[in-house]
Amino acid sequence: MVLRSSILIGKLTKFALNAVGMGATALPGKVALKIDPDLLSVLDARCEKKVIVTGTNGKTTTNNLIYHILTGKYGSVLSNLKGANMPQGVASAFINNTKKKYDWGVFEVDEGSFKEVVNYIKPDYVIITNFFRDQLDRYGEIEHTSQIVYDALKPLDSTLILNADDPSVVKFKELGKKNVYYGVSENDFSDKYQMVIETRFCPLCMDRLEYEYFNYGQLGKYYCKNCGLENPTYDYRISSIKYRNDEYYFDVVAADKKIENLRFGYEGIYNAYNCCAALAFCLEIGMDVEMVTERIENFEYHLGRMENFEFPDKTVKLVLSKNPIGLTEVIKVIFSDERKKSVLFILNDNPADGKDISWIWDADMGRLKDIKNLDSVYCSGIRAEDIALRIKYADVPSKIVKTIKRVKREDGIETAISQVLTEKVDVVYVLPTYTAVFKARDILLKHLKSSESSLKD
Repeated sequence: MVLRSSILIGKLTKFALNAVGMGATALPGKVALKIDPDLLSVLDARCEKKVIVTGTNGKTTTNNLIYHILTGKYGSVLSNLKGANMPQGVASAFINNTKKKYDWGVFEVDEGSFKEVVNYIKPDYVIITNFFRDQLDRYGEIEHTSQIVYDALKPLDSTLILNADDPSVVKFKELGKKNVYYGVSENDFSDKYQMVIETRFCPLCMDRLEYEYFNYGQLGKYYCKNCGLENPTYDYRISSIKYRNDEYYFDVVAADKKIENLRFGYEGIYNAYNCCAALAFCLEIGMDVEMVTERIENFEYHLGRMENFEFPDKTVKLVLSKNPIGLTEVIKVIFSDERKKSVLFILNDNPADGKDISWIWDADMGRLKDIKNLDSVYCSGIRAEDIALRIKYADVPSKIVKTIKRVKREDGIETAISQVLTEKVDVVYVLPTYTAVFKARDILLKHLKSSESSLKD
């Protein structure tokens, strides 16, 4: 009776939020969990199989890609698809889609919430993407974050799908569980040097790691002269990456098969890792390789992760940028785009973003000044002046930097987007932090709708 009341009240909360035009990605679950703290145990019992995706970057894309692939075969899959990855977000997914049985439960779980979630949900598989610094005031350094996940995994009977190119992830082999390794070998986008490396020391013996190449951050080909830690043998590996017509093409080597020329329409080398993680999981559970590759090539995801908005006179790309490594990789993407362009930064410091914004000084902003055909750089959000100052120290010419200051409670995001859309450029990159990404998306959709209406008149 208590359970049914919690779900009912959760659904009523969702209805009320939707009635006033608000999303219901977390609050219904928060209310339901307040009434019934064991609600996630009920969810656990109703899912025949479960996989959890955790780590710093790539959780949402990997989670949504897995959901997309699984629904090609299975009729009932439950997932938190909108990036709400704390316990209340997982519970809200259940309240939004209440069934007696699910073939699969696919959940992205915030690293800091992992222990709390697995107290109730016992995953058959856990995918660990990477560990980078993120929300420093909440997590601290990455050694602390990875240890939270490591300790929570100890009592679980789960198969681990691990990023072989991140030494912070490979240390999880010490848990003695069944491990499946995925990664990306040296390719045209690899570097011998990397400006932003968040951990350079062996997670087992703390000696300095040596690298043959970097793919991004501390991900690459590494080895420890002291204890011998190195990339484990790959079970699934992307062996080449080619970029053609705004899409990436991969070859993937698995134990007994090779997939050639796999198309994935998401820019950034980090998305190669997300794709490989999802592919490794789906083949590992026995899905047909043709179905998996077909679903990957037809994947479309729309929630601010390299999301395109096609206006009559320009393309707008919305890219969540919330930590040093993520922002560094997005700047690389913009650097390689030779079209005439403008960039809008939106920096917020709400609790969900992390109150500590010192991370903007750790991102490699030096490339900004060398980007070709860059017309304007806008700075907006609650901490607009802070990102403008960071850009000043990146030696970007001040004449192209435009700061939209906060006025009282107005964060300036709507003004900034309205202004950047008037720029006479081919492409606009909008780079918001977490709490700004949904507002920015709504504003862009409103402008797009208005633009389409004008064309019809």
